[in-house]
Formats: sequence, C-alpha cells, structure tokens
Amino acid sequence: MAFIAKLGEQSYRVEIEETGKSVYRVSVDGNEFVVDGKKTGRTNYSLIVDNRSFEIEVDNAEDEYRVLVDGRSYHVHLVDERRVRVGDGQSDSQIQGRQRVSVPMPGKVIAVLVAEGDVVEKGHGLVIVEAMKMENEVRSPIAATVKDIRVKAGETVEGGAVLVIIE
Repeated sequence: MAFIAKLGEQSYRVEIEETGKSVYRVSVDGNEFVVDGKKTGRTNYSLIVDNRSFEIEVDNAEDEYRVLVDGRSYHVHLVDERRVRVGDGQSDSQIQGRQRVSVPMPGKVIAVLVAEGDVVEKGHGLVIVEAMKMENEVRSPIAATVKDIRVKAGETVEGGAVLVIIE
C-alpha cells in the first residue's frame, strides 16, 4: 500500500507491506526500514525500527495524524496515493450522489458506528477498522443517508473493500 505523507512543507512517498505477523517493510522515498509493531494501548504503540525501540502515541482525524515520539509531536497529513492520483482534491460541491465508502488497506472491522437509514454529516464516523495495529475511523465524505452497510464487527476486510454505501 502506498501513501503520500506531508510533514510540514515536505512530502514523502511511503510504501507499507506486511511481511510477517506484526512485521512490516516500510519504504520512505526509497529508504527501507523493517518495523516490528505492537499496539500497547488505545492510541499507544511499541515499535522496533531497525533494532531501535520507540514508544509512540498516535491520534488521527480523517487524513491528519498527530504522532508523539520521544516527547516530540509531529503533524502528518497522510493520503492513499491512489486518491492523490485521481485528484481527490475535489470540492465538497463536486462530491455528491451515491458514495461507496471503502477502506484503503486490509484490516479488521472493530465497530460499525451507524445503522441503515441514519443521516450523517460530512466527517461523521461510519466504521472503525484496525489496520497495521492502528484503529482508523472511516468517516463520511459528505452529508448523506446511510443506504447499505456491507460489513459487521469482527469481519476481516481487504484493501479497497466497500464498507458502507451512502447517498
């Protein structure tokens, strides 16, 4: 899975591939790292990166992440590279009609936060998916009504899987 990460004014291409249980190959602009990660709390993780240990805390809202490492806070904007390529910088007025809300990477559905028929605002949480030991809240891209829920808590989903259809 490839992402574009923006830290300050600098952008990086980040590729992540799971190579074993809790072990990932992470490439940042072509520089590769082996990461062994374990979730230790709701937003806390223990990582071993190239034989160095890190305790980190991660909070996120949509594509914005606050990462606390060794007492230093970093704000990272992280977007699936496919969204960047297809021009996901659309204005809200261009995003309308039926939307198939999907998850960018494989994971496990932790919770479904809505029911069919619910009316949601843009940014409202729909589903929580755990991927790479992090819980990610998948949010509504528009104000809409939930038409169809395609997943249940406890299910494993593939990258690109449709979770919810809204309109």
